[in-house]
Amino acid sequence: MKALFYAILSLVSTISFSADNAEPITSKLLTTPPVTTGALLETLLGLFLVLACIAFLAWLLRRTGRFNATANGQMKIIAGLSLGPRERAILLQVGEKQILVGVTAQQIQTLHVLEQNIDINNSDNSSTFSEKFQQIMQQRSQS
Repeated sequence: MKALFYAILSLVSTISFSADNAEPITSKLLTTPPVTTGALLETLLGLFLVLACIAFLAWLLRRTGRFNATANGQMKIIAGLSLGPRERAILLQVGEKQILVGVTAQQIQTLHVLEQNIDINNSDNSSTFSEKFQQIMQQRSQS
């Protein structure tokens, strides 16, 4: 059985070898340049599009404040208010205490330590975007 396998293998290899030798050797020349201006321009535009999408998503995440991380659930940002281009007032929850801090480009300063915690979930300002949008649309339809 093994001998038959080797005989068939040698026969196939000699047939393929003789088929390669039967064709005349010709040099293959490129008829078009390998890199065209259109292909290069298309590649660069695709690269700029991908980089613009990445930059836009990073800006959007930073703008919406989705980079706020918690430290094992012991410290988190409850609310934030922009006071200027680089100034913010932030309400922090640290354990059981709530602390109001002022954040500028140069420093962070404690403004007030609250004795009684503010319940953000039950306040009237915690409505979602869709609820606010529906209120605005209802007000415009009434007028």
